[in-house]
Amino acid sequence: MTEGKTNDQSVKSKSYFRYLIFVLMLVQILDTYSTLYPGSMPSLIVKEFFPGLPDDVTSSIVTFAGSIISIGMYFLFFNQYLVDKVGRKRMLAITILGMSIASLGMFLSVNYIMYVAFQFILYFFFMSDIWLIYANEESKQTKRAFNTNIILMAGLLGAIIMVSFRLVFITEVNSYWRGMTLFPIIFGIPLSIVIYFTLKETSQFQSMKEAPEKDARSFFGDIKSVFQTENKKPFIFILVISFLYGFSNLFIGLFEKYIADVGSIPQPQVTIIFFLTIFTVMIAYLINGFLADRIGRKPLLYLWSFLLPFSVIMWVLGALNTSNAFLIVLIGYALSHISYWGLWGIIRMISLELMPTDRRGTGIGVRSLIGAVGITTGLLLSSFTVLELGLGITFIIFAFGNLLIIPLAVLFVKETKGVDLAEIK
Repeated sequence: MTEGKTNDQSVKSKSYFRYLIFVLMLVQILDTYSTLYPGSMPSLIVKEFFPGLPDDVTSSIVTFAGSIISIGMYFLFFNQYLVDKVGRKRMLAITILGMSIASLGMFLSVNYIMYVAFQFILYFFFMSDIWLIYANEESKQTKRAFNTNIILMAGLLGAIIMVSFRLVFITEVNSYWRGMTLFPIIFGIPLSIVIYFTLKETSQFQSMKEAPEKDARSFFGDIKSVFQTENKKPFIFILVISFLYGFSNLFIGLFEKYIADVGSIPQPQVTIIFFLTIFTVMIAYLINGFLADRIGRKPLLYLWSFLLPFSVIMWVLGALNTSNAFLIVLIGYALSHISYWGLWGIIRMISLELMPTDRRGTGIGVRSLIGAVGITTGLLLSSFTVLELGLGITFIIFAFGNLLIIPLAVLFVKETKGVDLAEIK
């Protein structure tokens, strides 16, 4: 009787884990879409709200607005901080609902200030990494990287949906950028309901809550406690790396604007580049998924940090080639996305694996905050650089900041392959 009950629980547990992974895949699909779609249409936003202004002026306006919008990512810290207080499930549902509401506001925007305000709110919620905490806390320690990257690969469907919407709503003849906001509006609200009513809290969070009461920490005490763990030093340098990563990669939201300014590739071919790039990102997820648990996280950190700036040079200069612009930009931009998302995946994984359970959400929140400060700083400085040098040269100069990640990782970052999350103190 006992054995039968144990077997039933085991089956139920495996069944629930498969369901959890499926729901987290849906979350990542929406998150990926919401992360990418604002960057697929900045030239169209400028065309509607700033008709007739010179390209360098509109590029400066967009980068400056981007620096303001990126401050919205600072609020990710509070989302992730609350993950340790009210639970993983509730905050995951709230972030999904938030993406839907922000997208609705962007759809209804009647001027650039309103659009920027709601994109600012969108940044409160996307890339929150709550799904990552869920997946890692419920996975076996030898399968964490594999399960994480399986979810990320499924999330690429969000990018495919984004490109499909772009094919429908953005053409050379007629463009309707508001159509790009429809997917998160329609998909996000029911998904948040499903999460709230069907998912359970992670086993590690439940164990933490059921443990004997510890002395309650204040808000600032919680933040301070992140820097009082056994992994204090490597975590501090992961924060520095997160800042450099955010500071260096302003191209990710302004690629379409640069290509539109150069004018060597028409919008339908830009959409094709977006579409084909989606599948090349699978290379990064496959490499991280199969190698991070075998050779470790740090070698991949070196690889992606080295590849990223040189790939940016390739497509920035390639766009100026009148005869082969499409092919060169396609290859270069694909390499940029492989290295960009590969590097981001490793940074997220290491930062999560350095934190104990009761401070994991807070620690990831601090990392998100520092990364967002890097993004804001990069965009703010670039808004002035663009006026003098243009978008392309600015992209190249800032992208080389990623090379600084390599010596920092070699000297100060701890290898976290195979770490037991429950044993971190």
